[in-house]
Amino acid sequence: MAIVVTQSGSVETGGRDAFDRLTAVACAAFDAPYAMITVLDEDLAVFRSSVGLDETSVPRRESISHVLVGMGPGAVVMVEDALATAEFCHHPMVVGPPYVRSFLGATVCTPDGEPVGAIGVMDIKPMAAPSEAQRRLILELAGLAGQLVEHAEAMRQETARLETLRLAEDMVGVGRWRYEVASGAVTWSDEIYRIHALKPGAFAPTLEDVFRHYHADDQIEIQRLVERALKTGEGYTFKLRLVGTDGVERVVAAEGATEKDATGRVIALFGVLQDVTDRERLLRAAQTNERRYRLLAENTGDVITRVKMDGSSKYISPAIQQLLGWTFEEMSGQSTDYVHPEDRHLVLGAIGKAVKTGEPTRLEHRAVHKRGATIWVECTFKALRDEHEHVDDVVVVIRDITQRKALEAEVLEAKETAEAAARVKSEFLANMSHELRTPLTSVIGFSDLLQASDALPEQERVYVERIATASEALLGVINDILDYSKLEANAIEMDPEPFQVAALVDGAAAIVEGQCLAKGLSLKVVADAALPEVLTGDAGRLRQVMLNFLSNAAKFTSKGGVTLRVGGAPDPDGRWRLRVAVTDTGIGIPAEKIEVLFQRFSQADASTTRVYGGTGLGLAISRRLIEIMGGEIGVDSQPGEGATFWFEAPLIQGGAVGRLVSGDEDLAAPGGMTGRRILMADDAPGNRELVSAILRGLGLEIDTVCDGAEAVQAMQDEAYDLVLMDVHMPVMDGLTATREIRRMQAGSGLRTPILALTANVQAEQVARCLDSGMDGHLAKPIQIPELAGALAHWLAGGEPAALAG
Repeated sequence: MAIVVTQSGSVETGGRDAFDRLTAVACAAFDAPYAMITVLDEDLAVFRSSVGLDETSVPRRESISHVLVGMGPGAVVMVEDALATAEFCHHPMVVGPPYVRSFLGATVCTPDGEPVGAIGVMDIKPMAAPSEAQRRLILELAGLAGQLVEHAEAMRQETARLETLRLAEDMVGVGRWRYEVASGAVTWSDEIYRIHALKPGAFAPTLEDVFRHYHADDQIEIQRLVERALKTGEGYTFKLRLVGTDGVERVVAAEGATEKDATGRVIALFGVLQDVTDRERLLRAAQTNERRYRLLAENTGDVITRVKMDGSSKYISPAIQQLLGWTFEEMSGQSTDYVHPEDRHLVLGAIGKAVKTGEPTRLEHRAVHKRGATIWVECTFKALRDEHEHVDDVVVVIRDITQRKALEAEVLEAKETAEAAARVKSEFLANMSHELRTPLTSVIGFSDLLQASDALPEQERVYVERIATASEALLGVINDILDYSKLEANAIEMDPEPFQVAALVDGAAAIVEGQCLAKGLSLKVVADAALPEVLTGDAGRLRQVMLNFLSNAAKFTSKGGVTLRVGGAPDPDGRWRLRVAVTDTGIGIPAEKIEVLFQRFSQADASTTRVYGGTGLGLAISRRLIEIMGGEIGVDSQPGEGATFWFEAPLIQGGAVGRLVSGDEDLAAPGGMTGRRILMADDAPGNRELVSAILRGLGLEIDTVCDGAEAVQAMQDEAYDLVLMDVHMPVMDGLTATREIRRMQAGSGLRTPILALTANVQAEQVARCLDSGMDGHLAKPIQIPELAGALAHWLAGGEPAALAG
């Protein structure tokens, strides 16, 4: 089996891929041969992406995108037959290739509501007027296109800012660095490499590399400073000796700071480094006598002054003119006159500390230039004592750090931009998860109801069971892939339950049986006779890995067959080490490509993507799941000789196997539920029909409404024992409706239980439901036992804390 190793490309390429995927989705959703996303400039409508169109742009005023932008946010244009429409019958794309006859499109806006372009689908035959669902869908796609436009612009600006930052580093000779505590990764800017006498990007440094480059006598000090920063969260500054790869010893000045998470734990160190070898050499030479000291003071880039205890100054080096624009003769003689008024107390405090402790005191503060501009300076205060230990004056070394402050601001801004982009991605994944879970609710729910029917013929029951098994497997994949932040945060949790091994294996094989038959492949299942009948583990995760192996085998095999072998052996601790192996007669894998197979977004050969498709994510997820179970995963293969993918996982033997709803007795209402009245608010007709069937089977009475406003009205007109509330609904959403119901019932002594029944399943979304006044949360797709248990709990007068999980 081949896998493609994908590399992140430019911002333009990555953004274009996202636009292309969106136009492909639009074509598929509306069964249209043509689609486009345009962004308008002054003269043109530029195609950011298109399907079936050769043009890259059209004159703005000839484009329908110009019309949509003029209509403003939320606009939808439908042209059922362009030849019958005076406004468009002479359009070049109507009278010439591709001879468009119909169009459906919507305005694309930035998140702040500014219209910038359009998204649309086209056909060469007349198109019927869109349904309300289709209008909502084209508007939803327009919203996603707007997010992509905003994201592409943000990434472009971020790239420009980082390039500006690099140029600034080159000018001032200050390098920046960063150390990630969790991963151990160290990053250097180009200037840091040059200070080490290395070509930029010559190698990826580690923390040990950082320490190793310092002089042997200074390595203990740098290690001490880093360890203290990691432990206390305090920053540090130093000047130490560094030995470059050219053997030259350099003196470097550095400043480090810490980055902490919300709990106060240090997660990263970052800072700046500068080669100050020449400056330090001058300073050391100046210490030999007063003449050399004054010569240095008058020629160094830093300002040196001596301040009396009353704040007056009798000497300040000529560098003050470059720093503040004043000559010594023009200055008042009172040093604090040139400090920013809001920082004067800080300067006086630093002087007092230097006098009291006798140790050098460092302070960053603002100063005022002769022209009125504010600049940032770093001052080091050192009290000078006479032979009687009396302090006569304080020596102050002043350094201009305005550029460094600007660099720090750029870094912070870039970090905030990256975090904003990550939030956009998380919101997109959450929306996609919601859209996929909603139709799965009907698939899983109605298949459960069919399985519970005694009137279902045997052959049709087999079909329904396969539908149920496949939809549950699809739900498991959606839960892992779309909840991408969970994968990146290592937050996947196992749900071990007893399961029948044979049923698990047969169910997985049945899902790919049709795929094999369609290609003329044989499918064999070989089970070890010693295999326990029941094991305890996460059957859903095991099935997910098994299906990934089987699907890949069928995909990459053109002739021959696929064999699923299940066996294992007992472990010394009494657990059964389950071994599952899937062997195919497909294309095989070169030895040098096997290492990348289990990496995310990787495939063995780029050419296979065009032939076989696939994201390259399935094997990476499989490896993570098996590793979490404490098992192993691997592959044995030779090119042209097929492949065997296998995993081993230690599982507990035995256990009491639960069963799905399979008879009328399972739908019997628990005591106290029969005849109780339930109100359900959901804008999806299929969901209302499904829940109505389930609840009536439980002996309950149910009324349904289509949105939150109707739910509020129903609660005013009728008395209900419990409300099942969707979140995303037109007119009024479920959160607003819940708050309004709670307001209506305030002071009445009545509190009707309200349970969220929604595809919003992330932790923050559940918290918003509870904060709005809901009493509990049920996830879509609906699990009948879970729904029945929740109803029994709340109709019996349950407390919110009992359902907090």
